Amino acid sequence: MSFMAGDAECSITVTLTLDQSHWRRHDRAFWAQVLATAADEAAPEIARVEAYEMHDTVVYVRMLARRSSKQMQKLLRDDERFSRLRSRLVDLGAEPEFEIEESAD
Repeated sequence: MSFMAGDAECSITVTLTLDQSHWRRHDRAFWAQVLATAADEAAPEIARVEAYEMHDTVVYVRMLARRSSKQMQKLLRDDERFSRLRSRLVDLGAEPEFEIEESAD
């Protein structure tokens, strides 16, 4: 299931700080894609990845969500799918930080 930017109620920026001891052994471009895919597949009916950008020690993943910013705050805190996503990202060597931005109405 996919949705368009017009369907989004808020956006989420996931800042993934990379564990350098882990990441220097790997093709970072490939793993940036793996991290973005993990985020995209966590809860596709709620939020999808729009884009991702890789820097030296950080990957930024921009997601669009079909929920309001208030609903997304609760989901990011309480929903098991997002808890599993956090764990998966840590297992992949990235420390996630989620920032929710309200859409302009």
